[in-house]
Amino acid sequence: MTVWPNRLAAAALAALTAAACGDSGPQVPTERSNLVLITVSSLRADHLGIYGYPRNISPNLDLFGASGAVFLEALTPWPETGRAAAALLTGVDPSRSTRGEPARLIGGSTLASRLREHGYRTVAAVSHPALAAEFGFGSSFDEFREHWADADATERVRDFGIEALGAATEDVPVFLWLHFAAPARPHDPPEEDLNAVRTDTMTPAGPRFRGGAQPTAAVAPGAGYGELADAYDASIRSVDRAAGALLASVASAPLRGRTLFVVAGLHGESLGEHGPPFEFPRTLFREALEVPLLVGWPGGDGTRVPTETRFGSAVGLGDIGPTALELIGVPSPDTLPMGTIGKSLVPALLGDDPRPHRRLYAQSERGLFGVYDGRLRMLRIPVPGQEAPLFALFNLVRDPNEADNVYEQARFSMEPLKAQLETRRIQTVAWQQENEGGGVADPNVSEELGAALEARGYR
Repeated sequence: MTVWPNRLAAAALAALTAAACGDSGPQVPTERSNLVLITVSSLRADHLGIYGYPRNISPNLDLFGASGAVFLEALTPWPETGRAAAALLTGVDPSRSTRGEPARLIGGSTLASRLREHGYRTVAAVSHPALAAEFGFGSSFDEFREHWADADATERVRDFGIEALGAATEDVPVFLWLHFAAPARPHDPPEEDLNAVRTDTMTPAGPRFRGGAQPTAAVAPGAGYGELADAYDASIRSVDRAAGALLASVASAPLRGRTLFVVAGLHGESLGEHGPPFEFPRTLFREALEVPLLVGWPGGDGTRVPTETRFGSAVGLGDIGPTALELIGVPSPDTLPMGTIGKSLVPALLGDDPRPHRRLYAQSERGLFGVYDGRLRMLRIPVPGQEAPLFALFNLVRDPNEADNVYEQARFSMEPLKAQLETRRIQTVAWQQENEGGGVADPNVSEELGAALEARGYR
């Protein structure tokens, strides 16, 4: 079973790093800096070397993480590409900032619109159909490329990014968003990456279930767990190579030290830890929620983000926008919209805010809700045909693999946490009903986009 980083060790490492860095925390830049945001679908934190994965599939991201800040426990509010991206780009709960299925981004300020207001050229390339311009994700971008229909989508997104960075000037800063879908199903990695992982003798063993050995239903049709894990890891390896090329293009160019890179998974992926992979609705266990979050300045001097920083407290995807804006010297909006879930993590990096969030909420399809307080995860699970839902509680310090539901033993002491989860659920359901009931009906998607979505598991 998956072994996750021990929280006490993570906290100790964060404290030692902070002490070693002294007062060399992030500094407000004196000039506008470029921002490169790299997001990846279905990228689990525990499948990168910088997070402890033994397989060598992410050397470029590992090296980048070692030179900047690594958030050891970053969580998505919704384990789905469109809604997770909406949370990142707006800093607002996806129940408030999206509507429909697949999710459409609706109104409000985004990271792109904010930077555009401050004179940035905004460009993007995406390779996942859930982020299509038809769903509003191209709004406020001067140029928005879509490669979700291309067999070589990873390479096309990479090449566009290198070209955009090469054309950047000192006079006009650039915001570049690149999204890679490769780790998301269906897995079809390049042959060179698949061969590399198949021959490294490190194929992980399949997870075990409460009922005993892994059932055959827990693997993709026609493939055992090893083949599934190999294909998933090979897809990550292909994205890592693309990210490495992008980082190299900045480290050796005039933009060296003047470009903030943020690398984030939008959500994780179940590989069978809590039942069959690719199940629907998507689960709210850590394999689906915990994602990598890396921040740094390639070629920088360590004054804006201290090198080798490891931050152990839980943070959310909604924090990325406010954090990036502060690091590149662009002010955040004076008024925050209803449903805001993001805040700048710069004080946390400075040691002034060691616990930026007390609770992080998540939800998925069919009314599945969860809350996490840094130690406990509580899930509210609706049961078809039954008025009362089920609740589950996991102590992630004692039970990092979330195998032991302790709700019944602790139900009375957990009433406050349960009440907070229920309050948040009622609020988000109200937002969803408001979104679905207001405005013009969403148009049907194009036939090509619909086919691409279906291939990715959307229904």
